[in-house]
Formats: sequence, C-alpha cells, structure tokens
Amino acid sequence: MEITNRQKELLKYIIEEYIETAQPVGSKIIIEKYMKNISGATVRNEMALLETLGFLEKNHTSSGRVPSTKAYKLYDKEFSISLIDENIKYKLRQIFENRKKSIDLIIDESCKVISESMQLPLVTIERNKDVSLKRVDLIKIGENTALMIVILSNGELTKNIIEINDKSVLSDLSICIRIFNDRLIDCKISELNERLDIVKKLIREKVQSYEFIMQEVVERIFNIQNKIITNVVGSSSLINFPEFNNHEKLKEVLVMLENTSVWEQIALKQEKSHDGKTSITFGDELGQSDDVVFAATDIGIDDNKTQLVMVSPTRVDYSKIKGLLEFVREEFKKVWNKK
Repeated sequence: MEITNRQKELLKYIIEEYIETAQPVGSKIIIEKYMKNISGATVRNEMALLETLGFLEKNHTSSGRVPSTKAYKLYDKEFSISLIDENIKYKLRQIFENRKKSIDLIIDESCKVISESMQLPLVTIERNKDVSLKRVDLIKIGENTALMIVILSNGELTKNIIEINDKSVLSDLSICIRIFNDRLIDCKISELNERLDIVKKLIREKVQSYEFIMQEVVERIFNIQNKIITNVVGSSSLINFPEFNNHEKLKEVLVMLENTSVWEQIALKQEKSHDGKTSITFGDELGQSDDVVFAATDIGIDDNKTQLVMVSPTRVDYSKIKGLLEFVREEFKKVWNKK
C-alpha cells in the first residue's frame, strides 16, 4: 500500500524530531512544531495508520512513537540530501592540500576528522591488490599433521593445519610447496589465479594425490586474494548513543565491527555499484542488527580503491553523513588525481 504525500511529510517530521531528541514522538509536538494547520485527530489517525503499515513503532514507556527501519529506508530514499559543515570542509581541505604526505596518511587523518566530527566509527576497507606472495613453508608438527605457513609482502602471515593420512601425501605436499616457491614468489595476490593455471599443470605431473593437494593447499592460497584489510577509527564513540546504552547491544555492535564478512559484503556492494558514490546499507540487509546502518563511499586513484564506511545507529542525520563522505570522495579525486 502506497502512503500519501501527507503521510510521507508527517513521517519525515517524526524521523527528524526523533533524530534530534532521541525521544519518542507524539502528535502534540508534531502539531506545535511542524503541522500547525492540521487537527490533532488527523495527525493521530495518520500516525496510527503509519504504525499499522510498519513505518512507526509504539514505545512502551510513553504515548509517542519511534521510526522503524522501514521508515528510515523511505527517508533515505525520499528526503536525505548531502549537507556538510563549512568548518569540517576547511579542516578536510587542509589535510588534502598537504602534498608532502602519503595518500595513506591523508586517508588516516581524514578518517579521524570525520569520525570526531560525527562521533561515529569510520572503517576503511582495502583489497590486497598490491600485496604479493613472499614464501610458503611446510612444517611437520605431528605424526599425521603438518602446518602450512603463507607469508605475504605486507607482513601478514596465515597458518593452516593439514591432516596427513599417508606418508606419500607429505612427500607430495613438499613437492607442491617447492613449486610454489619456485614459480609464485613475488606474484601479486590479484594475479594469482592466472599464474596458478601453469602451476596446477606442474603439480599434476609431479604428485600422486593431486585432488587432495588442490583442496588442502591450492584452494587455501586462492582464498588469500579475497581478503580485505580493515581499519576501524572511533569505535568507542558508540557508547555516547542511547541506542547502545545496553551492554549486550553495545557488545554486539563492537563484535560486528571486527567481523570481516560484513566488510566483504559492503566492499562487494560498492564494487558492483560502479559509480562509487555514497550508498546506505541497513543492518538487516547484511544479516546484522536492524539498529545499525552503514554509509559507504569509494576514494582512490585508478584501480587502487579504498572504501570508507561510517557505522551509526539508524537514528542519525543521513544528510550530514552523505555530505561528509561525498565531499571527501570528490575532494580526493579533484586534488590527488592532479599529482
């Protein structure tokens, strides 16, 4: 069922009032501040209908109502625009115009300014595009187990336990590791698939337990190229929001900030959007709490993209979030692509 323009307008006022006060909104405040020419009975009836349609939720401790996730999604689509404070613009431009600093440092300093200004966590997401394979080692640690260690150029080290049921498998694993170190050292992770086509042929010729090697060794190294590097700034600021006063709720969100799969989903969504502009994703779309929302945008030069993701409760000024992230994206493109 489509809602009317008046109902949309009413919903807009309720959301903006709730964003500002964090208090359930009643018909009285709506009439006094926003819709003085409409009767109280009409406003109450419209609010009741919006509740029936799932846009508002009844607060059990007062007569007021609060917006639902469905309401915020409509608000983002219909009403939010990009706004940015001039003082923050000035601070960010000062950072961007310092050409003596590296791009990574510029991004870090920008993230701190944005996080502090919004009092919200900001996450950077990077793909391992420039990371290369440096070494693969195999260490026997038990009668039937071995440890495979993969070392990358960024210092990252991954360990995998491999169960060995036959001595010949250990010999095959050793051969495989030698081939990797002969053929794949200094290969960029992003180019690993292409190089492995040749390596697979060599392995097939040299080992007996080919299927086991493919599954237990090769596929694990394949997984490296899908990894992302994340950095979280300002996670402690969430404690300032009444939505996260509950210890369990705060703990749930903090655990989510460390959940790589969440950022992989957001990075993939950004890559598929192609335009790289700021997108809003609600927690329930990622199988997370419906109390949180993610605002993401791309910054970078050529193929070296970094995603910036602001994490907030759904009760947030969407226009300000979009404005900040869009400003950083455009300013980064304008200033740094001239270098």
